[in-house]
Amino acid sequence: MSARAAVDEATAEAILALGPIRVESFADVGGGALDLARALHDRHGARIFLVDMVKSGAFSDAPSTWVAPYMAALESAGVPSDAVTRVGSAEEIRPWDVIANFGCFGDAWKVRHLAPLIEGGMHADSVMLTDIRKGSGSYPFLNGYGTCETLAAHAPGGSAVTRAVFRPSASAATGAPAEDGDWAAIARRLAGPFGFYTDNGIHSFLYVPRDPSVLVVTFDNLDIAMTKRADRRPWGFEFIEKQGWSVLGVMAAGWTWYRDYWAMGEFDRLAREGFFGRFGRVVFYGASMGGYAAAAFSAACPGAEVVAISPQSTLDKTVVPWETRYKTVWDKDFSGKYGDAAQASRAAGRVTILYDPYEPLDAAHARRFTGANVTLLRTPLMGHRLGSSLLQMGILSEVMLKALAGSLTEAEFYRLLRARRDFPRYQRELFERAVARARPDLARRVGDWVLKRGENRYIRLAMKDL
Repeated sequence: MSARAAVDEATAEAILALGPIRVESFADVGGGALDLARALHDRHGARIFLVDMVKSGAFSDAPSTWVAPYMAALESAGVPSDAVTRVGSAEEIRPWDVIANFGCFGDAWKVRHLAPLIEGGMHADSVMLTDIRKGSGSYPFLNGYGTCETLAAHAPGGSAVTRAVFRPSASAATGAPAEDGDWAAIARRLAGPFGFYTDNGIHSFLYVPRDPSVLVVTFDNLDIAMTKRADRRPWGFEFIEKQGWSVLGVMAAGWTWYRDYWAMGEFDRLAREGFFGRFGRVVFYGASMGGYAAAAFSAACPGAEVVAISPQSTLDKTVVPWETRYKTVWDKDFSGKYGDAAQASRAAGRVTILYDPYEPLDAAHARRFTGANVTLLRTPLMGHRLGSSLLQMGILSEVMLKALAGSLTEAEFYRLLRARRDFPRYQRELFERAVARARPDLARRVGDWVLKRGENRYIRLAMKDL
């Protein structure tokens, strides 16, 4: 990167007000912060989003007159074109790290039209630099969403205008409602004005619109999300949010395997209404029960991709009589087009399944996925909850990012999986299997190999008994 360009006093003041944050995305509303955009790209490599709204709060059908010269100025400053995106619709609003609203809403235009940007364009650590004209009512409006800190006052054209730093409250940025245990309230805030939330008391659908190029459909157990996660979000929600992708989170109130005619009907309705056709790519994603659902409900969107971790193929006892787990749903109906995930997913474009071949039941389900579109990625000795193992190994994010982006190859996956060599659980499994086979010589070799790589107290002590 070239040496940092000098900045004017106002831009320097704005950068100082942001504090020591990493700025990966910057949104300029109305084009009044060109110098700041250049500076943030120079310092952080920030992607720049040009929010092309008009004073009514709508988006311009064609690029406004300021867009082309703004892009040209960035290009002449060395900012690559693929780091700049025009935001030309409400569906393209996504959470950005920093927003600049100079001379627009709350100054020249009515402040209430900022609501979609605050509700859909800010996460918990976002910052907005904004101009506030005296008498505009901006302070009461913004204080309803968070807090404002005054930076400086000036008087262009004789009218008093204050530049302020706005930071959203937790409820505005993360959707946390007044009642922490109310999922419907959380979901409606997350959906914002351009998403949707539907439920029937057992299952619910939450759609949060962001980048229309990718929609990730996730499946999760609401009980786990509400009681075991501090953010009370669907599985993978934060990870997907960071990529700027749109998300459709399907939640089950318990271990239902989504065998509910209402939930199936919702997928039928979305397909019928062309919902999935709005997106460049659609990826169905889940683990265990959610992995089953990801493969099964991909039938609602032929050509979609599936990423499933330790999925079941079906729990129909006439089809999988060897499945001894999950008795709670043995009496459910697993017939119909969304019933057998191994069959339903044959219409998918690509099906990627991660599983442990040493988990007999998981391996048996994996073997039922026999379509030409299936890639089976073996994760030996990682167990059924292999997602947790990959997380502890520090590779889950990279594996999932590549899988959801459609760029995960078998060679790349197994390269990343080499991290297991330093994973204590994997080391212990190798050692214990050698002992169980009455192979003390092999166990010693494994133990010596492990201890040469680092400390493993369990194996060090067990070696004394060989």
